[in-house]
Amino acid sequence: MMHHRNIFQNILKVSLFLLFIVTSHEIVSAEGGPCKDYGDCDEFKYSLNDIDSLQRGASTYINYCYGCHSLQYSRWGRVAQDLEIPEDIFFENLVFDKSIKSGDLMTGAMPEESATWFGVEPPDLTLVSRYKGDDWIYSYLRAYYEDSSKQYGVNNLVYPGTAMPNVLLSLQGNQRLVCKDIPKIAKNGGEKRDNDGNPIMIEKCGFLEVQEGTGSLSKEEFDKLIYDLTNFLVYVGEPIKATRERIGWYVVFYFLIFTALSSLLYREFKKDYKK
Repeated sequence: MMHHRNIFQNILKVSLFLLFIVTSHEIVSAEGGPCKDYGDCDEFKYSLNDIDSLQRGASTYINYCYGCHSLQYSRWGRVAQDLEIPEDIFFENLVFDKSIKSGDLMTGAMPEESATWFGVEPPDLTLVSRYKGDDWIYSYLRAYYEDSSKQYGVNNLVYPGTAMPNVLLSLQGNQRLVCKDIPKIAKNGGEKRDNDGNPIMIEKCGFLEVQEGTGSLSKEEFDKLIYDLTNFLVYVGEPIKATRERIGWYVVFYFLIFTALSSLLYREFKKDYKK
C-alpha cells in the first residue's frame, strides 16, 4: 500500500510542477525591464492568437523598423505561414526586394556605416522581447519626446539618451514634456486640502503630452498600433510560444485527469489490502 501511495504523491507533484511551468511565463513577462525616468512600465498583455493584430504589427515593423533593424532569426516564409498570409500576397506587399526567397532570413539591408551614422549599430530585434520584456517595449515606443539638445531632436523617458530617432513621429505627433497641477499628497496617502475642503495643488513636471494636430493618429489609434507592433515582436521572439502554451495546458489537464483516475485506482487497491 505504501508503494501505491508514493506513486500517487509523485504523480501529484509532477502535475503541480507542469502547472507552474505553463503559467510561469505570465510572471516573467509581468516583470519586464526597468523604465527609468518613465516610472513603472505600462503593463502589456500579448495576444498571440490574435492573427489580425500580428498581421498589422508585421506590416508596421516592415514599413517603419525593418530598414534599420533586422530579424535575423526569422524567415520570410515562416512569418507568412504563421500569420496566415498567402505567400504571394505577403511577398507582393511586404517584401520590397524581389530577389528574396521564402526561406531567406530577414537579415535586413543596413550598411556597415550605420554605426557611424547613429553612434551605435542598430541591433537585431528578433529577441528583444525576451531580454528587454514586453512591458518595456510597449512603454519605450510611446515614450519619445521633443528634446532639441539631441542629435535627432528627440529623447526617450524609458531609455534616456537613446540613439534611435522617433520613426513613428508622423503617426504619433510631436510629444513634449509638460508641467501639470496635481493634488498634493499627505503622509497618509490622501490628498491635502485647505480649510474650505478644496485640494491643495502643486506643479509637477515630466508629463508626456502630444501637441494636438501634429500626428496622423489619435492617442487611442497610436496606442493600438504600438500594441500590434509589440505583439508581433513577442511572436518573433518565440514563434512556437502560442502552440507551446496551448499544448502545455493539454498536458496539465491530462495529468490532472490521470491523477484523479490514479486516486480512484489507489482506493480500490487499498480496499484489497484491507481484505
